[in-house]
Amino acid sequence: MRKFGSHFFAKGSKSVAALFAMCVCLSADAFAFDITSFNTLQTASPSTIEQVEVEHPRFVIRDVVIQSYGGLEQPTITFTVKNKSAVTISKIYLTGVLKDAGRSVPLASQDFDLSVPGGIQPGEQKHFNLDASSYGDWGNVTKLALRNARFILTLTAVDDAKGVKIVR
Repeated sequence: MRKFGSHFFAKGSKSVAALFAMCVCLSADAFAFDITSFNTLQTASPSTIEQVEVEHPRFVIRDVVIQSYGGLEQPTITFTVKNKSAVTISKIYLTGVLKDAGRSVPLASQDFDLSVPGGIQPGEQKHFNLDASSYGDWGNVTKLALRNARFILTLTAVDDAKGVKIVR
């Protein structure tokens, strides 16, 4: 038997000690890899916002029937946000503009932000239906004005899971 530190090992235990040391080194490398990939997922680069898409933006006026009041018109903004980035999104910042082809001043224009309960994880998408009457001039737009109008919705920034704002 050989003395190693304060322990005694049998003659063939040299390979056991080497195997143990190799396992410790490999697990340390694996741990470092896990930490590195974790940091990569949580760090937002400026290109992150370029990987977040707003799809199918629409501004519509829906007819809503409420028994005690009769028919009402409800302006609604609908869109889908698709997160192709590696960062979880907790809040989105948007600019909406409704333009009539024959006018230089928009029918409605507003910057707004939305907190996203549960966030939008990497690879996920979420659909939104917003009551537009609570945002600026959207409630004043008529169905007649919508005939020649074009709705533009632009993503201007997002917050990651820690609340850090990532700007376009």
